Amino acid sequence: MNAVKKLRVWLGWCPNAAMLNEKEEEYMVSYEGKYVDKIKGMGFRGFLGALHLVFGVWLVSTALWTLGKMDLFSWWLMDLNLVVSGILLAIGLTSLVIFFNFVKSANVHRMLAIVNLALVAGLYLYLSQFLVSSEFNLSMFSENLYNNYSFGLVALLLFTLIMAIPNVLTLLSKPAGEENKRFTTATMLVLIVVFASLGGYYLYLSKQKNSMLSEGSGDSKYQLYKIDQISLWGSMKGAYPYFIDSPGDTTGHPISEGTYEAIQFLRKREGGKVLAWWDFELEIKAAGKEPVISYASKSIKLTIARPASLYDKFEPDEKVADVSGFFATSSEDVAKGIAKKYGADLVYIPRKRMNDLIGVMVFAADPNIYTENKDIKTSGDFMDKIIKPTLGYKFNSGAEFKYFDKIFENKDVIIYQLNKG
Repeated sequence: MNAVKKLRVWLGWCPNAAMLNEKEEEYMVSYEGKYVDKIKGMGFRGFLGALHLVFGVWLVSTALWTLGKMDLFSWWLMDLNLVVSGILLAIGLTSLVIFFNFVKSANVHRMLAIVNLALVAGLYLYLSQFLVSSEFNLSMFSENLYNNYSFGLVALLLFTLIMAIPNVLTLLSKPAGEENKRFTTATMLVLIVVFASLGGYYLYLSKQKNSMLSEGSGDSKYQLYKIDQISLWGSMKGAYPYFIDSPGDTTGHPISEGTYEAIQFLRKREGGKVLAWWDFELEIKAAGKEPVISYASKSIKLTIARPASLYDKFEPDEKVADVSGFFATSSEDVAKGIAKKYGADLVYIPRKRMNDLIGVMVFAADPNIYTENKDIKTSGDFMDKIIKPTLGYKFNSGAEFKYFDKIFENKDVIIYQLNKG
């Protein structure tokens, strides 16, 4: 041992310890390299597979849950639920196929990811036609998703972007393996079977719905269904004995026995047009009469719960403002003038919803009504100052008028007729 080594030993250096340290560093570098390789290789693929598993289970369960609680009415909502559930089911099943990795080919996975991205784009374009008026909120995935896919624009955009994440990552992943045409064909066959099954399910529901048709046809302005409580599914069961619908409107809604009686009464009355809020235009058409307005105007589009840009035909702003003014005014003379302007001599009042709708009518008649009454602090003040003075509220209370005679009344509907006084 030379003098330098003796000095180092004397100062506490241990050659065996140094050798162990060198080997430990070598092992650490080797282990670190293996760990990094794992993250870059199988680790990423494992993460991506888990992502597809989570999304697949989520989307398939959402689609099946919605299909399981399907409502037959109204028609447009049934169609929407079937179409969207079918797309989610297809995306979910394809994600599960990627997760199980039946064929270890990134090329096949990338092809399936492209299919999913196309389905996501189609879902966005379709649902964007049926947006709700309310915008993004935190209940997007806990409530709106399971409530007939009711999204605002921002929420829908976020939802589709989230669904695209695992498929974008798969599309950008490095290919490893050759394309398996048999597997691709089998996967496409699975998707075809899914959509064909949904088509058969749709035909079954349509047949069930058509069996309840009581009045009207596909070419008529309305369709009245006598609800079969035994076969009806969903939330409508046991609520109302009838449902009124239309092949071209979103205003279909359940009607009570009292409302049906009002329709039968109105059919037998002579008269011109009917003044009523647009929500009830189908009831008026079913009675063989013509409503002054059949839909809202663009200026009050936000008051519509779920406007559909595919087929909505908005009324002129002036006409809707006039009908709103008829119910929102406190002057019977003003109301008479509006009725004569549109050749209307009948007034249709749905009792259960009328007072809630007056607030919308007041706003449509005067968009500045709320800014001009900032002193109103409570719902009681709002009722006393804004709602109760209106003719709409008085009509709903069954009041007596100078120019309007009450000709029908039950617990659900009141009908007035303009007299010649």
